[in-house]
Amino acid sequence: MNIFCDECRKNIATVFLTKISGSEVCKAQLCEECARKLEETTEAANLLAFLPQLLSSLQGPEGGELLDEVLSGELVICESCGTSFNDFRKMGFLGCAHCYVAFGDPLERLIGEFQGASEHVGKMPGKISDGAKLRKRLMELERHLERQIAEEQYEAAATARDQINEIKGLMKTGGKDGERE
Repeated sequence: MNIFCDECRKNIATVFLTKISGSEVCKAQLCEECARKLEETTEAANLLAFLPQLLSSLQGPEGGELLDEVLSGELVICESCGTSFNDFRKMGFLGCAHCYVAFGDPLERLIGEFQGASEHVGKMPGKISDGAKLRKRLMELERHLERQIAEEQYEAAATARDQINEIKGLMKTGGKDGERE
């Protein structure tokens, strides 16, 4: 004998729920579709009940910054593939090449946290050209200059600026150290 869904009374019940509250016992027989709707409604109600507590916990010492990060991760979605920043954080990989642009700043911060820099600063091949070495040194000095200015270390910043100008001059002439014309 088939039991019909208590909710829609059309489909056969395949989900059987029993809720015991104190001395009261409540039973329900639902079809898969109605059970899914009930689950979605229950999840939404639980989230709404828990949301004030969640938001107040995010207003800790770092306050709005953490809240903004959580909310921005929810809202940033790559238009090309539909991957959200939170999806990336869960999966550990991006959906497509356009994700790098879509998640720009948060992705750069995350990579910086793990690697110490957002650009590759590791070893270089032994047979690298002098131009590539100069470009690498120039990028290092430009980052150093930005840090020094941010920290108000103006003398060190001036030294870095002079080194940057020297390297730019070398790059224009295409020469190596000591081969200026």
